[in-house]
Amino acid sequence: MLATLSHTISQKVAEVFDLYTELHGARISLFGPDKRILYPDEKGRPNCTYCRMLRETLGLDSRCRELDRRMMAAALQKNEMISYTCHAGMREASAPLMVDGELAGFVMIGQFRSQAAPDASPYAARWKKEQGTRALQDAFAGSPVFPEEKIEVLLAMFRHLLELIIRSQLINHKDYDLIEPVIKQIRQHPERSLSLKEAVKISGRSASTVSRLFRKTAGQSFKQYQTASRLQRAAELLESMPNRPVAEIAGAVGFEDPFYFSRQFHKHTGVSPRDHRLSKKGK
Repeated sequence: MLATLSHTISQKVAEVFDLYTELHGARISLFGPDKRILYPDEKGRPNCTYCRMLRETLGLDSRCRELDRRMMAAALQKNEMISYTCHAGMREASAPLMVDGELAGFVMIGQFRSQAAPDASPYAARWKKEQGTRALQDAFAGSPVFPEEKIEVLLAMFRHLLELIIRSQLINHKDYDLIEPVIKQIRQHPERSLSLKEAVKISGRSASTVSRLFRKTAGQSFKQYQTASRLQRAAELLESMPNRPVAEIAGAVGFEDPFYFSRQFHKHTGVSPRDHRLSKKGK
């Protein structure tokens, strides 16, 4: 289990990142909200040979770290993944990890080259002058290189991967564990309207504590979270069961009145259940 000051990160996240790296040769790093690296460590997965030579032999470690921090800040400002070429000619991308509207950390992917970029390292001449060899250029040439169109696919896949990690709740606020049994009950039984009194009994916490923790970890009240969760389940059923009547789906997620369900669904999603279903056909 990885952790920041306010969030816990499942070890499965590291395992997924390792598999992605093995598959594509792109190194993934996870940072806390303070921009300090959490994973991987140098023993587990060191920087590529080219980057190590730059950082250790040419003394560019501080420049590399400063660029990382600036790009993380830029990604946070835009609230999206940004892609760029670093000062050493390597392609990288940085993205903020937002969980329930709160910054949980940053993720960076990189240490590969674009096929469209120059073949020579920006530091090849300096290395040759100071070290008298072509070792840096050889390491640069030996780093992973992808056509620009494949880089776009790799980054698009990675965006979706991050979305799935967050939706699967592999990153949680540390207080999440205190109300996890309540959240589990809400998700497993969307047809039941759970009362705050029942939530208190399940969690072993006071009503005020349950309410405060939902506000803190989910950014919603207990009632708002329960409604949003039931409507999210309804959206999934509308997509996976296209022939099932809307009234039945309403009942399956705890709404006895299908008209009230339709109004709530439209209020939360901006479209009617029927239009939501139609928009997903053929996708």
